[in-house]
Amino acid sequence: MNFSLFWFILLFFSFWNVRTIVGQCDTTTGTNPNVDNDAAETGATFLLKSNENTYRISCCGFVTQWDIDIGTSGTLYAEVWRDVSGTWTLAGVNMITVDAGEVSTTKTVIVAAADQIAVQNGDYLGFKSSGATIVRYEKTNNGVGSNNQIVQISKTAGHTKGDPAIFSDFTGERNLEFGLKATLGQGSTPQFTAGLATTSTVTDDTAVGTTLLTVAATDPGDTVTLTLQSTTPTSTAFNFDPATGLLTSVSNLPVGTTTFVFRATDLCLNTVDHTFTLTVTNYPPVIENLPASTEISEDVNVETQLYVLTVTDASLADTVTCSITNVSPALAALYLRYATGTSNYAINLRAGAGLNYDSIRTYTVTVECDDTKDTTTGTFTLYILRNQAPVITNLQTTSNSIDVASSSVSIGTNVYTVTSTDLENDQLYYNMTCIPATCPFKIYDSGAILADKSLSGLTDTAYDLFIYVYDGHTLVGPRSLTIKISDINTAPVITNLPTTVSVAENTAATTDVFTVTKTDVNSLDTHTWTSTISPASGSLYFTIDSTTGTVKTSSTNIDYETIGTTSFLLTAYVSDGKASASGTLTISITNQNEAPQFLLSTYTLTGNEGSAGTTIGTPSFSVSDPDAGTTLTYTQSCPELTMNPTTKLVTLSTNYDVDTGSATSLSCTVTVSDGELTDTATLNVIIDNINDNTPTFTASSYSFFASSTADVGTIIASLPATDGDIGTFGDVTYSIDPTSTGANYFGISSTGDLFVASSLSGFYSGQTLAVSLTATDGGGLTDIATVTLIIPAVATTTAITTTDRYLTFFEDTRNVAWFVFVILMTLGLIVLNAYFIVRYVDFHSIKRACERMCRRKRKWKPKRQIISRSPTPIPYVRTPANFEMWNAWRIPESFNPQ
Repeated sequence: MNFSLFWFILLFFSFWNVRTIVGQCDTTTGTNPNVDNDAAETGATFLLKSNENTYRISCCGFVTQWDIDIGTSGTLYAEVWRDVSGTWTLAGVNMITVDAGEVSTTKTVIVAAADQIAVQNGDYLGFKSSGATIVRYEKTNNGVGSNNQIVQISKTAGHTKGDPAIFSDFTGERNLEFGLKATLGQGSTPQFTAGLATTSTVTDDTAVGTTLLTVAATDPGDTVTLTLQSTTPTSTAFNFDPATGLLTSVSNLPVGTTTFVFRATDLCLNTVDHTFTLTVTNYPPVIENLPASTEISEDVNVETQLYVLTVTDASLADTVTCSITNVSPALAALYLRYATGTSNYAINLRAGAGLNYDSIRTYTVTVECDDTKDTTTGTFTLYILRNQAPVITNLQTTSNSIDVASSSVSIGTNVYTVTSTDLENDQLYYNMTCIPATCPFKIYDSGAILADKSLSGLTDTAYDLFIYVYDGHTLVGPRSLTIKISDINTAPVITNLPTTVSVAENTAATTDVFTVTKTDVNSLDTHTWTSTISPASGSLYFTIDSTTGTVKTSSTNIDYETIGTTSFLLTAYVSDGKASASGTLTISITNQNEAPQFLLSTYTLTGNEGSAGTTIGTPSFSVSDPDAGTTLTYTQSCPELTMNPTTKLVTLSTNYDVDTGSATSLSCTVTVSDGELTDTATLNVIIDNINDNTPTFTASSYSFFASSTADVGTIIASLPATDGDIGTFGDVTYSIDPTSTGANYFGISSTGDLFVASSLSGFYSGQTLAVSLTATDGGGLTDIATVTLIIPAVATTTAITTTDRYLTFFEDTRNVAWFVFVILMTLGLIVLNAYFIVRYVDFHSIKRACERMCRRKRKWKPKRQIISRSPTPIPYVRTPANFEMWNAWRIPESFNPQ
């Protein structure tokens, strides 16, 4: 080794050692040695512990950076090992991937904060390679001499934090220094969890064992220890568990404020404090039913409980004491004590309090309740009332009466006892007045009413007593009491019979008809009304009120037309229980006009469409009219219809055609009238669509060409028939009668197209055929048209095609026939004229005269030319341009029919 290499190695060992710092680690820096040896161990874990302790950590902190001299590629596990109770345990590991391009270089790896390994004094560096040893090494003294640098090795150690391992000396190489360096930094300070409460308030009734605060702190990668540093003021009511961080209550909490200081300490002895203030509040006593008030009479002289207090304290351990602290104005007779049989305080008034409404009417009492921690007050008001009047209890404010018999009542007999109450229990006194004044009764202070005279021979049947009661302060009354002498009686008298009344039929039930009146000397008698009626059927229609004597209609309707008799004689009876009277009332029933009534709400009538005046029908109305012999008339609301008012016959008022859009149903309101009263119903009129239109061809006869070469299916003409009906009646079907042609050479489609049904090649040019077409609608109505079909001449080179059209004048063979006849007659006359000219005219004289004229003036004479004709016939082709001008007889010279 040369001199330069020696100083390099010396410098390497100077900087490679981890700095030994007591306590926190400072940031440690250094350089990797320039090593050039590779260990051949595969998958081995090296614990870099040697006697020189070159790789020993002597402080507390975190690994923030690794520097590695790379010997080969693979996965490197940079590790920190710790001796835990004699067992090497993996304290932390960083997995580092080494690429092939990094071989023979120094790789620096910055460790993320979350992955930094927490180290302690006494930990050792180590590493494991996934394959061949990745970290290069250097031998000191060429590997000979002292064994101070023998490192440890394990072939079975894992690389997961917490894994234990057994290491032995690595004797394959000695005096090794590996190119691995850990840069250490100070550990972070622990932090209490975010949101940890600093204050809290609870009540002094908090249950023992309640969690008051959960303390938690964190320090990534480190272990945190919690302690309770202080409690101010000192209290044994609390307990703190450092393991769980729970602050709980262990006894009743002291009222007031207690301050706790908690400390979090990590392994490097970094600390942080948290102050928590707990306020314990007391539930004060509550007087739940104050303020309140009560009333008491001024003349109360006995000890009286006025009001029971309801006092609660949510602090269950508290004892509450209550007292009256003030009475305004002063009244010594008011005091507190427990209500009998309870633990509730009650406000009481002592006997002989000396209350006086005219002197003092209101006392305000201040009540104070104390639980030794808090005091609550409430007010109670005592109102003094003037003396209360007595109350008569068995005589109502309205009329009261009793019945006595003179035969059973003697002098001194108690006929009634008046009872009364008085809130103050005052002595009561009674008196009374009587009408008539010659009263045989007397009232005593006990309230007893006695007969003080004999009732025999009395003529008054009733006595009205007016009774008073007095308590020494207030006179109450009068209350009335009528005493009836039951065995003194005079018969009642009916005053307004006999008489006659009229009652209209259909009068509502319970209608008052007449009220019978009566008089009775015994005015206090109770009267009952009854009646009889003749004929007896009248009892179905009339009744008398047993209390008032009012004659009323009953629930049975009075029908003049069916009642049978229209006059009833009612005898009314009135009785006072001992005697009675009677009178007669004649009731005459009068007839009233009653409205006719449809028995159904809806009727239906069906008829056919048609012209104005067409009969629809007569509705079968069901109408009742209680009035016999009444003439009923009918009207309806539909303008399309006319109804006979007496026969009810319904006809059309206008032309009505469903085919043109008229509705198929009408809803009409029908009114029946007896001349005065009416009723209505609904008449639904259904208008049926009839087959009133015949299908019609546009003409009764047609003529068309039909080429003998036309293909089967060729349409000759479209001959649709029209029908004004809608629906089924407007559906037209077609048929053809081929009898005249001898076979089905022609057909007609469902749309009226006349077409070739069989080959026409058997027909010759100029031949005429006739078929009959029939159009039939859905109702069976028909129309017939005759079609004449002409077979035209056919060119040899070009087929003549017909189209769907009517024939022109000369295309109709009948026109051609008489026209040919006229031409032949004309030609005959021309021939006859020529015969006479040849026979009788002197042509030589004409010639000589002409020659004389020609010699005078020679005229130019055109030279005759021979017009050649093409031996090839020119085909005649019909086009749309010459279609309308083509005629059957105008055939070009080139047309050569075969």
